[in-house]
Amino acid sequence: MKKIIGLILIATTLLCACGKSDCKDAVPAKFKDMTGLDGCGMMVELSNGKRVEISNINELTIPPIDGVKVWISYHELENMVSICMAGEIVKIDCISER
Repeated sequence: MKKIIGLILIATTLLCACGKSDCKDAVPAKFKDMTGLDGCGMMVELSNGKRVEISNINELTIPPIDGVKVWISYHELENMVSICMAGEIVKIDCISER
């Protein structure tokens, strides 16, 4: 009986943890390889289809691999320019896997 209760508690914990982010105010996103466009590299595509260029890509705790789904919180950087021009330039404040 104790084993069954233990399994139920573990299953409940895992189910509740799914779809949650460790980042405050995070939005669902995925890495998108945009190297086919002049001056572009790895970007993040938000769930609404908007793409953003990552200014601090070398500081991320999750390797930026095309198609990897993540949760991110970020802020836009003003007065920044890029030759990519495929999306706004942002700094990712927090990132976690989803």
